[in-house]
Amino acid sequence: MMEHYHPKDEMKRYVRAFIYLATKLGKEKSVAEDLWRIPEIKEVHIVPGKYDILAVAEVERKFLEPDSHNIYWFLLSRIEGIAGIEDTSTIIPVISMSGRKSDSQSRSLAPIPAQPMHRFDT
Repeated sequence: MMEHYHPKDEMKRYVRAFIYLATKLGKEKSVAEDLWRIPEIKEVHIVPGKYDILAVAEVERKFLEPDSHNIYWFLLSRIEGIAGIEDTSTIIPVISMSGRKSDSQSRSLAPIPAQPMHRFDT
């Protein structure tokens, strides 16, 4: 049985968004630290690829205002001023599922060995 992020018959109190951020070269860590200081940011991940950081935000919902507007104003008021950010892309989920229990929770976690990065030139 799947557990939904928001109970079926309960009005969501927060808008959840996944925010991808591209930073200036070498600014990933400082941007991630600045994001982590924002109370609405619940997770921050430095990731490889087109974007350097993935942040998960939970912004308080303002009634009679679309979710996209809540996130837009959050981005403008809290994230836009962080030095080193060059670009963002935001995903607002329509349906979320979470809460799956992992059987690995009872086992100790060993670090994953680093793998060499490969470059594929065409």
